Amino acid sequence: MDPLSQLLRQLRLSARIFHRSLHCGTWTLEGEYEQKAMFHLVAAGRCELRAGKDVNPVLLERGDVVMFPRPTDHILQSLHNPGAAADTLLLCGYFDFESPLAQVVLDVLPPQLVLRHQPGSAVGAGSLLELIIAESGTNALGRDVLVDKLADALFVYVVRQGADLGQQHAGLLYGLTDARLGPLLLALHERPAEPWTLARMAAGVHLSRAAFVRRFQSVVGMPPMSYLARWRMHLALLELGERGATVAEAGRRAGYATESAFSRAFKRTFGYPPSTARSA
Repeated sequence: MDPLSQLLRQLRLSARIFHRSLHCGTWTLEGEYEQKAMFHLVAAGRCELRAGKDVNPVLLERGDVVMFPRPTDHILQSLHNPGAAADTLLLCGYFDFESPLAQVVLDVLPPQLVLRHQPGSAVGAGSLLELIIAESGTNALGRDVLVDKLADALFVYVVRQGADLGQQHAGLLYGLTDARLGPLLLALHERPAEPWTLARMAAGVHLSRAAFVRRFQSVVGMPPMSYLARWRMHLALLELGERGATVAEAGRRAGYATESAFSRAFKRTFGYPPSTARSA
């Protein structure tokens, strides 16, 4: 199995299409957020997208999808000169994840991704989008569950496009495409509490320590131990804030031998002690 597939399996994704609306004439739909990765699929017609501070609208046509990995102010609206344009049908949804690793993936994606539909395509994203559009327009039994499951697959295409766009930039997705670093990155994410050292990482990818550090920095964008520390702190914050773990438990699961060492590292990262995160 390729590294990206292994990573996506770890995310434990659950997509949901929660809004279906038909628009005609002059209209505007403002994006609403629940702090999740959101997407909009144009199931029929055409519309314009305005996001963030961009002044130039993006034209979206039937079958196009736009995804926002992070909360972004945006609106969808009718064309300025719609003419005899057909009504616009929008399917809006979000991607939810059980794994904290999802935030690492979302953080390295571009702030906005547009997946264009290619009419007549028998395979790939085009056929998937056609299935979602067709199924959402029926009243068949099990429709809602099936559409949500198809939207799960949509996330894979979005991430694949994000990885392609990021080929010239450092980051996790770029690192996963590296034959040596990809398996190591997965191991760091799966087993962060293990006693990782530069020597152990370098030996695992069959490089000297100096060559390994240079390669990791170039591909991922930061030194290997800094990356590991960042991932450990992200997990610790989740354990404290959402799962109610004690400071000692969070530190142990993040790979720290003592509570004091964990507390110092946590405060150095976030600017406040772990007890504050737990109480909040």
